[in-house]
Amino acid sequence: MPKSSVLILFSYPFFPNGSPDKLGTKSVKERLRAVQAALKSLGYKVSQLEVQTNLSDLIRKILDAQVDVVFNLCEEFAGKTSLEMNVAAILELLNIPFTGSAAFVLGLTQDKGKTKAILAQAGIPTPNYQICYPAEKDNPLKINYPLIVKPLREDASLGIDNESLVKDESSLKRQVKKIHQHYGQPALLEEYIDGRELNVSIIGNSEPRALPVSEIDFSSLPPELPKICGYAAKWEDQSLEFRHTLPICPAPLSPELEKKVVEISLKAYQIMECRDYARVDIRLDAQGTPYVLEVNANPDISPDAGLIRSAKAAGFTYEEFIAYIVELAKERGSHPSPVHQEYSLKKETDD
Repeated sequence: MPKSSVLILFSYPFFPNGSPDKLGTKSVKERLRAVQAALKSLGYKVSQLEVQTNLSDLIRKILDAQVDVVFNLCEEFAGKTSLEMNVAAILELLNIPFTGSAAFVLGLTQDKGKTKAILAQAGIPTPNYQICYPAEKDNPLKINYPLIVKPLREDASLGIDNESLVKDESSLKRQVKKIHQHYGQPALLEEYIDGRELNVSIIGNSEPRALPVSEIDFSSLPPELPKICGYAAKWEDQSLEFRHTLPICPAPLSPELEKKVVEISLKAYQIMECRDYARVDIRLDAQGTPYVLEVNANPDISPDAGLIRSAKAAGFTYEEFIAYIVELAKERGSHPSPVHQEYSLKKETDD
């Protein structure tokens, strides 16, 4: 029986000022090559398509590909991460199965404030927070220092650096102003949890399961640097932050603590209605209480990414994991949408 045909959709990142994100672009290319090679090695028929701004051309090319599944690697549209969900929405309108979370979930989880509000309402611990909107003139602080200040709607730690940890009013105002001006969006203020940082990768749908928990080890980080995982720690491989924030997987946790962390992460995954795969980022306070920082739908799945590290610790090869994700998407099936049917009829007439 022949394998399915897969179209890989991808896009290149830009900074808010419109300049290319060179490190991000390099990462996209490496991830694209890895996913493509994995699928080809497993016998899938593979094609790829860069998502650009001509929508009619994009839709035509997706329909012309006539594939069984789209592997969605898009994290932005026209350089805007806020439009990531719109690419998934196009696939939903065309009723083509695609990997990862639905459009609504991608949009919702990108808004860190809304995610935290939903988690808190469900009784899941998340650090106290406050949102500072650009138009607000007077927004008295209602939470306690120290604080982490970050863009409300960005991925991949964009906008988070060593100055994001603030301990007084002047540094707070400076960081909030920087986010408003550079990113054109509200700033999220979050009470800083000074403790261990864990990443819990989860896969599956009807019966999701957590992969081995990973920890970011800050123990070798120079004391003058804050114990946070910002943009440099994730992407700038020559930086002190990158070289001294080392992953440990599986994380050394007691059985009781591991159970608590996994249960909270699975609950967060299901409440946010994530699909196929996601990563839940957690901080532990001094009493060992897990606080959910973020729920990352469609996180990085490059061969050296944290989720893949956990997948390998669970016994997956990279190829097996990629195939698993494709088959989850394929199980959702497809029925031609009215747009798809109309296009097919027109194409037959033109031919």
